[in-house]
Amino acid sequence: MAAVDQRGYDGPHEHDDLTSLPLDAHLQTLRMLLCVLLLRLSHVRPDPVSSAPADDTFRRYGAALERDFRTSHHVTGYAAALGYSPRTPTRATLAATGTTAKQYLDARVLLEAKRLLVHTDATAADIPGTLGFAEPTDFANFFRKRDGRTPLEFRAVAHGQT
Repeated sequence: MAAVDQRGYDGPHEHDDLTSLPLDAHLQTLRMLLCVLLLRLSHVRPDPVSSAPADDTFRRYGAALERDFRTSHHVTGYAAALGYSPRTPTRATLAATGTTAKQYLDARVLLEAKRLLVHTDATAADIPGTLGFAEPTDFANFFRKRDGRTPLEFRAVAHGQT
């Protein structure tokens, strides 16, 4: 006899001992259990009310970031342009991605820097200007802090020159 489960049910537990069944019965039981699982999952609904404002804020922040990340690296500027306090984009970005708005922005700038280093012939001195850095050393420090390598080291590895 099976032990009582957490709901108090002590009936047969077909899924506990499937190895004693013939192969056809085993496969049929697994199919039925999968059907039950899919049926239960089809009735699970997320709570749309609680996430809608954060989703809209994150969507607006993401769109602004995509438009201006080459020239603006400050969350406060994006927040002001969108009519938010500086903490609002961070809350929305945390809810959507698990990172802060600044981390999300920096990740986007880093991704573009890597794209330029790998897919263009732009020099490491040209890329900072393209991405809105005042000085090439600022860009090199930004890149090294987030990737652990200099832009030229990254390019060499990406091109298989290490």
